[in-house]
Amino acid sequence: MYGMKIGEFHSYKDFGLVPTSKPVVNLPSPKLEYLDIPGRQGEIDITESLTGEVIYEMRTGSFEFIVSDIEKWQEVYRKLLSTVHGKKTSLVLDTEKDYVYQGRLWVSEFKSDKNYSLITLDYKLEPYKYRLGDLRNGEFIHRIDGISITSSKTITLTFDSDMTIVPEFNNKTENVLTLNFEGKKFSLPKGMSRFPEVRGRKNLVLTCTGSSTLDISYKRGWL
Repeated sequence: MYGMKIGEFHSYKDFGLVPTSKPVVNLPSPKLEYLDIPGRQGEIDITESLTGEVIYEMRTGSFEFIVSDIEKWQEVYRKLLSTVHGKKTSLVLDTEKDYVYQGRLWVSEFKSDKNYSLITLDYKLEPYKYRLGDLRNGEFIHRIDGISITSSKTITLTFDSDMTIVPEFNNKTENVLTLNFEGKKFSLPKGMSRFPEVRGRKNLVLTCTGSSTLDISYKRGWL
């Protein structure tokens, strides 16, 4: 039997909900932008002109469930309203236990007769799903900690998700480091640093010179 974990609660174990079909979270639609110029055939595609990449809408859709114990439909309904309805939460499908979706779910429809009770949950979730293994202090962040740099060190950040790598650097000491990325140099003083130019949808090769300890973190997401 397929189900899902919504926040701290499981759809079947805690609510007795049985999905009417295998639960699948819909893909996010790309935000497509076109410019229509009078007198010109067709339109100009400007989808990536502002961000340099395709960005996505929120994931939307619904799940339909049967209440397994028809005698408890009122109890299940009230429990859903008090614990799930409209609240920001996480969602983990039983078929994707390594990944989590984030957003909101709410009760959109309820039907009941003498034979069965149906409950529909609508959802609006972030475009990307995240890997549970990346969860750090309530955030989904991939971290490479404790990189020791004594003179010069080359670090490769592997592009292994669907989200652009935008690294954040945490220099742990007072010693200023120099970061070289694609021929450009950046200064890394003590503390957190991030640079708009240091990003990409590919493996990022970074060279750091100086003497310090460095942490690097970035968000990973999958469609």
